[in-house]
Amino acid sequence: MEKIFKSKTELIIMTFFVLIISCTNEFDYGNLQNAVKTDDFFDVTQTTVSVSGNVLTDNGSNLTARGICYGIDYNPTILGQKKIYSNSTLGNYTCMIDNLSPSTTYFARAYATNSDGTAYGKSISFTTLQATIPIISLTTEANLITATTVKTGGIITNSGASAVTSRGVCYSNTITSPTIANTKTNDGTGIGTFVSSLTGLTPNTTYYIRAYATNAIGTAYGDIKSFTTTSATIATGLTTTAISIITQTSANSGGNIAGDGGATITSRGVCWSNTTSSPTTSNSKTTDGNGIGTFSSNMTSLLPGTTYYVRAYATNSAGTAYGSTKTFTTLYPTIPTGMTTNSVSNIMQTTATSGGNSTGDGGASITSRGVCWSNTTSSPSINNSKTIDGSGIGSFTSNLTSLLPGTTYYVRAYATNSAGTAYGTAKIFTTSSATIPTGITTFNSSSISQNTATNGGSIATDGGSSITSRGVCWSTTTTSPTIANSKTINGSGTGSFSSSLTGLNPNTTYYVRAYATNNIGTAYGNSTSFTTLPNLSVGQPYQGGIIAYIYVSGDSGYVAGQTHGLIATTSNQSSSAQWGCSGTSINGTSTSFGTGLSSTTAIVNGCTSTTIAAAICNNLSSGGFSDWYLPSRDELYKLYLNRSAIGGFNNASYWSASQATATTSWSVNFSSDGSNNTGPKSSLLSVRAIRKF
Repeated sequence: MEKIFKSKTELIIMTFFVLIISCTNEFDYGNLQNAVKTDDFFDVTQTTVSVSGNVLTDNGSNLTARGICYGIDYNPTILGQKKIYSNSTLGNYTCMIDNLSPSTTYFARAYATNSDGTAYGKSISFTTLQATIPIISLTTEANLITATTVKTGGIITNSGASAVTSRGVCYSNTITSPTIANTKTNDGTGIGTFVSSLTGLTPNTTYYIRAYATNAIGTAYGDIKSFTTTSATIATGLTTTAISIITQTSANSGGNIAGDGGATITSRGVCWSNTTSSPTTSNSKTTDGNGIGTFSSNMTSLLPGTTYYVRAYATNSAGTAYGSTKTFTTLYPTIPTGMTTNSVSNIMQTTATSGGNSTGDGGASITSRGVCWSNTTSSPSINNSKTIDGSGIGSFTSNLTSLLPGTTYYVRAYATNSAGTAYGTAKIFTTSSATIPTGITTFNSSSISQNTATNGGSIATDGGSSITSRGVCWSTTTTSPTIANSKTINGSGTGSFSSSLTGLNPNTTYYVRAYATNNIGTAYGNSTSFTTLPNLSVGQPYQGGIIAYIYVSGDSGYVAGQTHGLIATTSNQSSSAQWGCSGTSINGTSTSFGTGLSSTTAIVNGCTSTTIAAAICNNLSSGGFSDWYLPSRDELYKLYLNRSAIGGFNNASYWSASQATATTSWSVNFSSDGSNNTGPKSSLLSVRAIRKF
C-alpha cells in the first residue's frame, strides 16, 4: 500500500534505512507495512467463497506469488491452506476458495511473496452457509414398460453441500406421493443422472414414482410421475423336447420357452403321467428353474415297462402354458448285474467278514443286499443264514456272526430288486477252532472292610465258545487261586463284571484272580492282592473323624458279618447355636436311632437359616468328607455314652435333630447324666456332627 511521507527529513531517513537493509541482505518484505491489502469476501455458499485482495507495492523486487490464505485460525499463513492467484503482479485480484465445510467460520487474508519475504493483509472472517438436502431437477419418465418391469431414474443437480449417500426411485401403487418408506431402488451415490430398474411389479397396475436423494441433512424428492404396467398372458412358443436316455426308472426330456407373456416365468419343467395323454402340473413334474429359454428335465422314480405321456410347462402370474405331448415306454427291469463276492477276512471261531459289490440295479431299485452262507451247501441262498446290509448299488461290508468254531462255510453276496435276486460267486472259509477265553483282566479291589471287598474283571473274547461261568476266585495261602478255592459266580458272557467278596477275616491278606469258563476250559486273569481292615473300635480315628459307635444287631444299618457305625467329628462345630425356626413345625424329624440324616435334611429344607445347628452340620466339609449331619436324639445319646473315648465334648447340652414341638426340640445334657431334655428352639447350645460308615 502506498505511503505518504510528511517531510523530506522523514523520506531521507526511510531511504537511509532501506539502503542499509538492502546492503546487508536482511530486508523482510513481510514486515513492510501496507504492502498488501485484504479487500472483502462475497458469494458465500456452503462450500465456497470469493475473497479479493490488492498488492500495493513489491518494494522493488518482483512478486513470485500472490493469493489468499485461509483457515479456522485468526491469522492464517501460506504454511496452511491457500489459494494462489494465476499471475503475480501488483494490483487487485480475486480468488474463489472451494472445498470448505458448511456452517463453519473461516479467517482469510491476502498475501504477496517476493524474494524479500511474504507480506499479509489484515485478517477478515466469514461463515459458510448451512448444508441443505440435495436438489433433484427431474424424475425420469417411465419407459420400457412391461407387465412386471419398467425403467426410470432421475437427475440430481446439487448435493446440498453434503455427500449424497443414497439415491434411487421410490414407488407405490397405493400412495400418490411415495417416499423411501415405500418400496425403492438404490442406485449408488453422488449427484448427476442415474437409471433405476423397477422389477417385481404387478401387471395392469398404475404406479406412482419419484426420484429421491439422501445426504446427512435429509432426503429430497423429485417430481411425481405415474405409469401403468401392461397386462400379462401365459407363456408363448412352448415346445417339448424329444425323450432320450430312457431306462427302467428314468428318462430325459425338457423344453423351450420363446416368450414369458409379459410376466416372469416363476416355474418351468415337464409333467408326466401313465394314465392321461394330457398331463398337467397336478401330475408328476420336475421344476427346472425359471425364465424363458431352453431347459433340460430328468424324470425319475418311473415304473419299469410302463408307457408315459410327457409335456413341457411354464408358469407365470397369468397361468400355466403347455407344450405338445411326447410319449415313451420305460425299459423292463432285470435282476441286479455285476454282482461279486468279497474275499472272507477277519476269520475267528464264531465270526468273519465278507461283503460284495453290485454295479447295476437291473433297472429296479435294490431293496436288500448282503451275504448268505451255509456249512451244508456250496451255493447258499437268501433262504440260508444271511446279513442285510442296506440297499442300492455299490460296495458293502458284511459281518458274519454266530458261526461254529472249526467249521467250513460257503458264502456269496446277493442283491434283490423287484425282478429277483442275483448272487456273486461262492467263497469258502473255515472258522478257527475254539479256545479257552482270552483277554481276562482282574480289577483292583475296592470298598475293603474287615469282612468284605469288591473286585471283578473283564473278558475280551470267549475263545469261540460261549462263556458259561465267570467271577473271581481268592485264597489266603496261594498267590494263584483257582476255582477250586473260594469264588464268586457273576453271570456269563464277555465284558466287565463286578464281584462281592464276603465272609472275609479281618486284617488278612487275600490273593484274587478273575476267571472265565467255556466248554474248552477255564482261563484266569492277573493276580491281585488286598488286606482286609483290622477290627474297628470306638475312639479309633477313622474316615475323617473318631468312631463314636459301632452298630449291633437290631440297630438300623446293621449288616451281619460287616462292621458299620457312626463317626463323630474330632471337635465341636459350635458352642452357641440355635436349633432354629421357632414357631415353625418341621415335618419329618424323629428321635429314633438311624434317623439323624433324614431329620437334618428335613430341617434344612424347612428352615433357610445357615447358622442353625442342622445347617452347620449339613454344610460341613471335614476330614475329606462332606456327608456330615446332626444326630437324632437317640444317636446323640450313643455319643454321650462313649463321650470319654470320643473326646472333645463340653460339659454342656447338645442339640439333636429331633423336634419336640413347633417351639421346642430335644437335646442331651453332657454335663450330668446324659438326660434327654426339651427346650426352646432359640436356646444357644453346642453342636457335634456325625456321619455313617
